[in-house]
Amino acid sequence: MIDISKYKDDNNIYKKIWDKKEKFDSLPKFYNKIIEIDYQEFKEKIYNNSLKEANDIVDSLLSGDIYILKEAFSKAYVERIKVRTMENWQNLQSEFHKIHEGCPNFYRNIDTSLSDKYAFKQVKRTQYFFPWNKDNLNLYKEIYKRWRVLKYLSGYYEDAWEKNTPKDGIVDRIQIVKYPPNSGSQELHQDPYIYQKFFISLYLSKKGKHFQDGGIYLVDQNFKKYSMENIVNEGDLSFGFGTIFHGVDVPIPIKNTEDDEYMGRWWLGIYSTESDYNKNKHTGKPAFK
Repeated sequence: MIDISKYKDDNNIYKKIWDKKEKFDSLPKFYNKIIEIDYQEFKEKIYNNSLKEANDIVDSLLSGDIYILKEAFSKAYVERIKVRTMENWQNLQSEFHKIHEGCPNFYRNIDTSLSDKYAFKQVKRTQYFFPWNKDNLNLYKEIYKRWRVLKYLSGYYEDAWEKNTPKDGIVDRIQIVKYPPNSGSQELHQDPYIYQKFFISLYLSKKGKHFQDGGIYLVDQNFKKYSMENIVNEGDLSFGFGTIFHGVDVPIPIKNTEDDEYMGRWWLGIYSTESDYNKNKHTGKPAFK
């Protein structure tokens, strides 16, 4: 395990609360309830450093609550990301790179032939972006403004890992994903959580507008599914403990849109990950082995 103490802010009110309350052997596995809140309101709550509110949100997250930060990004920003990504993918070949020094941004088409190579099964088209590379989509400038709020909430310095490269052990990574209609999916799983507590999602599409059914779901203690797609909109940002089981059901396309690249389920993932220099890398795991 990597020593991350230098990334934790001893003056951060949340760091002190997590140190008292977080126990790795009792982290939530099932969602408790969904909390919807305007992004700006949430940001103000985090930074007002109220001891009561800070304890309340830590308790809420440890209980398994999932937060949806409404209108975290504008629809115009989301639209631009999708359009530019589609343009990029026309000229990219599927490839793979380990996260070593100099790792480029790269595109990978993870189909059924590659699905078993991952910690849990998944079918998706994805492009990975790292902060040391040229940022033609202007991803990091805008996303870091929101990501820093969640790093602070996690007890870290706001800019933790932003300047890291693979030799440092942990790096920031953004991925943009298109789940192919009638085939894209992720099996029910837990995310790695030791370094980044939360799984963080930016929604780039809307159920009923871009696809008919499917998408991200959670489960309760009886493994009954709850679809988050019914309540999220383009530009919303959600997060909850990475230990909470979640998956992606196959997106069902709206009739006659199967071949329309713009349509379907698009998603952006925000994560601080271990580099591939680390032997015994902490990875996600499926709900059922």
